[in-house]
Amino acid sequence: MRSADEQDLEDEEDWLTKAEVREIWPQIRPSSIRAVARANSVRTSAAPSPDLTREPTYHAADIRHVAARIARGEATVAPWQHTDSDAAIEDTTPSQPARQPVRWGSENVPGLILLAIVVVLILWGLTSPDNHGTVTDFVR
Repeated sequence: MRSADEQDLEDEEDWLTKAEVREIWPQIRPSSIRAVARANSVRTSAAPSPDLTREPTYHAADIRHVAARIARGEATVAPWQHTDSDAAIEDTTPSQPARQPVRWGSENVPGLILLAIVVVLILWGLTSPDNHGTVTDFVR
């Protein structure tokens, strides 16, 4: 009969973090590990992950069993979840974001008119003399 400490130690070894699963399942995209585990009925722990990532921990025996099924091509894995899929290649290929050219179309006219009015008022306030309706003239 095992002691409670031995059982706790064994339980700790039976659960793997996502990083450890990535090492066992190198052919599965990291973003797909949770989905592949769910699709293949891998048990997960409700306890927080030891690496504080809020990811579930996965049962080690289930992970190893599914790894063997993945190698044989029997596991439930969508084509885009493989690391050699087109989606995975697109994720790793850096691409320039599409830049939209700046256009001065009719949708910008009201904003430009408002901007022009504000600029004129600021310039007029800075260059005009202080004798046109200030608070001190109103109080006197």
